[in-house]
Amino acid sequence: MTVINTGEQFSVDQAEIILDSALAQGIRIPHQCRGASCGTCKVRVLTGAVDHGWSLGLAITDEEKGQGYCLLCQARAITPELRIEIPSGVGGGNEQATEMCTEVLSVVSLTPRVKRVVLATPADRTFVYPAGSYLEVLVPGVDPNRMYSLASACRNDGLLELFVSRHAFGEASGFIHDTLRVGDLIRVRGPFGACRLPDGAGPVIGLAGGTGLAPVLAILEDALERGADEPMLLLHSVSQTREVFALDRLVGLSRRHDNFKYQILVTDEQSPYTSHPMFAPAWIRQTFSSLATHRAVIGGSPGFVEACAQTCISLGLDAARISTDSFVPSERRAIDENAHP
Repeated sequence: MTVINTGEQFSVDQAEIILDSALAQGIRIPHQCRGASCGTCKVRVLTGAVDHGWSLGLAITDEEKGQGYCLLCQARAITPELRIEIPSGVGGGNEQATEMCTEVLSVVSLTPRVKRVVLATPADRTFVYPAGSYLEVLVPGVDPNRMYSLASACRNDGLLELFVSRHAFGEASGFIHDTLRVGDLIRVRGPFGACRLPDGAGPVIGLAGGTGLAPVLAILEDALERGADEPMLLLHSVSQTREVFALDRLVGLSRRHDNFKYQILVTDEQSPYTSHPMFAPAWIRQTFSSLATHRAVIGGSPGFVEACAQTCISLGLDAARISTDSFVPSERRAIDENAHP
């Protein structure tokens, strides 16, 4: 495979995600979310063909696919030779990334599946990032690096907060849950990501599935603390009542800001929060007759993000007023690879 912008060449197994192969061989290709939601790794295939795999309609359109574009974070080669072109002006923010060694200050279980990790940046380093950013965490022995969203806006004390969900075959999340200890040193790179509060006016709806709460909460919390006065409503969806976390922050925000409300949604069992189990799209349709004047920030698994985004669009929300943050868990990649010939 050849990147014609740089002349770099690397090999790609047809069963592997192209971006994964590139990064594993030290080829730096612009990318961010790796979950088909940001479009930063979009390239044009000049020679050869790819299997596009899964993608969110917001990141690449069918028309773009017809023009030869693909998302390298999802695509696999289906021809022996590929020549790709990276569109001009695409950098993905990687060129501004900082790599540094951080100290683990806290690793605390929030639920049976989620840990809160607090890292301290070096005292002599200034690390500034916009709310909604994420980090690459360089977990020993795990390649490529894994990404975790920052769960708060930039703090002047240099502390970084992550919500890390354990995944069944996730080497990185397994290391963080089972091995990472207070006092350990771990390297991180960042900031990355383009999930932000969409520009413009109008009420804001935040939709978060599981640890997708991190960027959504950080963005809304940051806006509120900066004085935003438009109505804001944050939905946090989890599968079981015991998976609810960060409720103290949601309650605190609702008590400090009259224009902020939240809703917990439990999908798989009865809970104190709704009259019956419910998925986010059903809740959105039950709660809103129109979202034409709204803006939305959505974080979670690709399926959650896509279902919520499409529901919002069907209720009149302009796709340009939706910002998303989605990451593919490592076990999904494993499943995809096992299913691919």
